[in-house]
This record gives sequence, C-alpha cells and structure tokens, in this order.
Amino acid sequence: MTLSLRAAPDWRALRICALLSLAAALLASSLLLTAGIARAQEAPLSEQQSLFLRMMREPTNYELTFEFVRVATANEDYEAAIGALERLLYYQPTLTRVKYELGILYFRLRSFEMAKHYFTEALKSPDLDPVTRERIATYLPDADKQTRASRFSGFAQAGVRYQSNANFSPSTGTIRLNGVDLALLPVGRRQADWNAFEMLGLSHDYDFQNQRGDLFETRFTGYATQQFKLTDLDVALFDISAGPRLMIAPEMYPGLSIKPYVVGGNAWVGGKSYVGSAGAGVSMNIPVFNRLAFVPGFEWRNATVNTGDVFPVTGFGSGNWYTGSLGVVANLTSMVKFEGVGLYREGNGMASFQAFHQWEAQAALTFEFTPPFAFVSRNWSVSPFARYTRTAFDAPNPFVDPFVREFDREWVYGAMFNTPIWRNVAVSTTVQFDQTKSTLPNYSQHNFSVMTGPSVRF
Repeated sequence: MTLSLRAAPDWRALRICALLSLAAALLASSLLLTAGIARAQEAPLSEQQSLFLRMMREPTNYELTFEFVRVATANEDYEAAIGALERLLYYQPTLTRVKYELGILYFRLRSFEMAKHYFTEALKSPDLDPVTRERIATYLPDADKQTRASRFSGFAQAGVRYQSNANFSPSTGTIRLNGVDLALLPVGRRQADWNAFEMLGLSHDYDFQNQRGDLFETRFTGYATQQFKLTDLDVALFDISAGPRLMIAPEMYPGLSIKPYVVGGNAWVGGKSYVGSAGAGVSMNIPVFNRLAFVPGFEWRNATVNTGDVFPVTGFGSGNWYTGSLGVVANLTSMVKFEGVGLYREGNGMASFQAFHQWEAQAALTFEFTPPFAFVSRNWSVSPFARYTRTAFDAPNPFVDPFVREFDREWVYGAMFNTPIWRNVAVSTTVQFDQTKSTLPNYSQHNFSVMTGPSVRF
C-alpha cells in the first residue's frame, strides 16, 4: 500500500499513523469466507480418490504418482502428496525430481528441517537440471533461516513515484477560513510532481525454543521521499513495535496466540518533525481452518503533533488515539490470498474540534501465477486493493467554519504488481487513485499516483 501525505496539515498525522486492522463491515464477508472454505473442505475429492486407487495398483508408474501429487497439492492435501512421493522414493531412491518436490511440500507445511534435508539431497544429484537447481538455491536459504532460534529478515525498495496532485491541493481551488471561501494562490493550487523514494521493512523473531512455539517479535518500517519540485513536502518516517507472541494452547489449538507489544514512531515533513507517537497494544491470531485466521487487536497511542504557527486551522492535534480492530487472512487457494482489515479509531485533542471518530475498512486479493520465464524461481503476483475511510470531527473548527463540522470520506483503489526477476530481487509497481470528499472545501481532493522500482528481500 502506498504511503501518501497531503499539504494540508490536517491529514498528515492520520496518514502517518499506522493502519491497523477488520470491523463489522468485513466481519460479515469473513463469515461467508468461513462457510465457503468449510464447504470446499467437505467437498468430495473424486479425482484425487480415483488417482489414489490407480496409484495403488501401479506403484511404479511415476507419471501417475506425479499427477496424484499435483491434484493433492491443488487441494492443499500436502500430507497425502508427501506420502505418495515418499512411497515413490522408496521404490526409486535416486529420483531427483521427487526429492525436490518433497522439499517444496515440506516447505509449505513449515517443516523446514525436512525441507532442508530434501533440498540438500536433491543438490547432490549430478543429473539436477539448471532450472531446478536455481529454484533450490532460492528456497534453501529461506528454509535454513526458519530453523534458527534468531531469525532476521527484511524488505527494501527504492524507486520513483509520480503524483498528479503531489501537494494534495483542494479540488475546488478554494480554501475556507473563518467561514469565507478564498481562492488559492497559484503556488497553492494542484501541482503534479515526481519524487524518489526509499522503503525499508525489517523483522526479527527470536524463538524461545520452549517446545510451545513462543516468539519475541520486533518489526520496523521506514519510508522517505525526496520531491523533485515541492521539496517542502519531503517526507521521512519510521514505526517500530516489539513484543512476545505467546501460544495459548499449542497442544489443543495450534496457532492460537496473543501478542502484547509496545509501539512508537516519528515523522518529518519538509525536514521538520511533524508527529511523534508512542503507545502499546495487544493482538491475537485465531486460526479457524488451515486456510483462515482472524486477527483482533486494540492499540493506544499518545500522539504529539507539531503544527508550528498553523494551529488554529489544524484538524488533528496532540492527544490520545485508541484503535480497535479486526483482521482476516484467508488462503482461498494455494495461489489466491484474501486479506481484510477494518477498524474503529477514536482520538482526542487539545480542542474539541480536534477530537474525531474514524471508521476504516480495507481489503486486498493477491493472485500468484507462474512467470513466463523458466529461469525465474519465484511466482509473480498482482494484488488489487481498496480502502474506505470515514472521519467525523466532534465540533466545527471556528477558525475554518464555525457552523460546519468536518466530515471526510476517502476512497482508495489500486493494484500492486510484484515481478521477481532473480531469486530475491524483483521489480515492484503500485498504481493508485485516491479521492477525498469533505464537508469543507479545504480537504476535498483527488490524486493519481504510480510508484515503481527494484526491490530485494533478505
């Protein structure tokens, strides 16, 4: 998702604050997903059963076994696929393709030690083709990392971004002060611009190795831009959180966990500190099936907003922000993933017109597909997404309009494209359109943006 800031200081703090998690609007759709997944799991696997019976009659028919493995994998019955391949390997221990397929299946099951074993065995085979060797060289380091107690990983991207309304100027070309609409000067009107950007995400997991699966998780996100023309809108920000993830009932309910954490961050606009925040929260992971999980959470942040000499017309100010959220993650198939998040946020400020109530819902579908080039070892993906945000302030801002209370509705639509080109190196592109409608002309705007650049995972 693209980070963006508007020139009017009212939106900067809100856009900078982390978007967290799915409320009632998405809960209904999540329950429908639950029912759909349950029906899919209960559906008879006639093709798989038929292939299984044929495979039992022809234990040395390799192609028949591979066809059974393909169907079982598509049904996400990885254990059945592994059983068939292990049986085939018993009859013919030198089959390199079987060792590679077993490594992939164990990787999907998160049995990383077994994945390492079979990947390593496959690499020893002199008849291993170059394409498969490259794929193993891609996934083996990932499997090895997951077997360690201390696991560090990251994502970095740099590139360029174009915005049709880089200063988030009002669409009407006017701004309201003291109840009077005034025409914007040329310098304040809608301006397109390019910028260079850098994005960094870091994560560290420490496995307590207590046989329960408890971890200590640390997450860091950083983002910076350098505008080509509007340099007073250069942005830099970071956000960091840390806390233990504790398994609640690992024997009875694998995957059920709770995570208390502390969180903090800061953002700069035009080289000056604009907003800093610190707080704490708690989230849970509640798996329903192996394909579906809910993620409820609550977070409190104390935000300090530095508005300089524009305090009277600032919508958001220093205060406490409280966020309740619910998220859902559904692996609809092995190649299609749904993620939804919704929240309710309440904020207070030094003045009543800075207090607000906010509702937000966002969703994304990720479609993976095989790249057109055999030498590319990771799947490509496209992820269309949408977000709706509704923000209502408690009282009119007398310095803007003493009789009209600010009420904003924002829609964001877009898609992310990720195209790996070699192992962990990819080209990532995001296309996005966002539009805000407000009861005050100051905050109604629309913007089209495209950002692209090379990315690397490590």
